[in-house]
Amino acid sequence: MKSKSLFLFAFFLFFVLGYSQDTISRFKWIRTGIVIGYASQNTIIKQDSDYTYETMCIKFSNHLNFSRKNKHSWEILIEPSYYRSQHQLLNYWFISHTVPNGDELRAKFMPLKSMNEYVLNIGIVYRRYLDLNSSVFATLNSGPMYIDTDTERLKKGFAFSDIFTLGYNYKRNRMSFDAKCVFRHVSNADLQMPNFGLNSVGFELGTYFELK
Repeated sequence: MKSKSLFLFAFFLFFVLGYSQDTISRFKWIRTGIVIGYASQNTIIKQDSDYTYETMCIKFSNHLNFSRKNKHSWEILIEPSYYRSQHQLLNYWFISHTVPNGDELRAKFMPLKSMNEYVLNIGIVYRRYLDLNSSVFATLNSGPMYIDTDTERLKKGFAFSDIFTLGYNYKRNRMSFDAKCVFRHVSNADLQMPNFGLNSVGFELGTYFELK
């Protein structure tokens, strides 16, 4: 995972900003709304018994049209987000007995702790329309974030949030609603140590105002 987050962030930054100002001015803001969600490290598949990680999030989701042809469309996604998370180290031996201050580190990391994560995700959405009012979609987005608490897996401070989702959207008049499954990875591309990363799987529900 050393360079994955940096690569994804650079790709999306290039995707959004790598066009001329004339091209960007033609992008149409088509949807804005609020998304809430829940995810955890062991929601569906038990990924790692060393730790627990749970998040509740709220996102301000904005979609800009990139292209649409027949029943297919591509959108740009911009999502400032806030995550309230809980984390706990479970495996006593995750911190090796050879570490000089191992007991001190265990005392610091093994209690359950709450954390705040502030994120700006930028990405792309592929949408397939089933009819005039419903669609299925996939999103891939990445962006910088700040986490305010040290853990044994990730250093406090700057990191990256990488997200993949699959979902369904239903539109009624000027409102639309969606539900999606979310896969998320948080790491800092080895800019700081430790950088074992945090993984979570969950779901999100969104309510949007359709601008077009």
